[in-house]
Amino acid sequence: MKFIKKHKSLIIALVIFILVFVLFLLVYRSFFSDEETAIYGGRLEGIEEVELTKSDSSKIEEALKGSCKSVKVRTQGRIIEVSMSINDDVNRDTAKAEANKIIEQLSKDKKDYYDIQVFVSKEGKTEDAAQFPIIGYKHHVSEGFTWTKDR
Repeated sequence: MKFIKKHKSLIIALVIFILVFVLFLLVYRSFFSDEETAIYGGRLEGIEEVELTKSDSSKIEEALKGSCKSVKVRTQGRIIEVSMSINDDVNRDTAKAEANKIIEQLSKDKKDYYDIQVFVSKEGKTEDAAQFPIIGYKHHVSEGFTWTKDR
């Protein structure tokens, strides 16, 4: 008891320090709780079973080769992004129809798992170049693409 009375201010300072430290840990964990986990959390569970391979990307590029100058396919989480630079003789409606070839190249499992996003651009100076770029998006539960508003 004499020890407590003699070192009263030291004990109070120690208790306050411990409380501040615990409070700091709580605040730190609320802001930075998932440092060790991936940014997608559990949203990519099962991706190993339906992973997009290089042969799938090659099939998509080959299917679009006739109407496109260049095609780039990449995945970002559960989204397949396809960038198409179409030939000068292709109009907007034909470009939209060409994008449906992407869906045809994928298996049912991949169509049901991935969302597909298509960026269509035209580099030439043609009369319909003002109608580009257009963007199409297909949600994994929908059947076809939804396109940006026509200009």
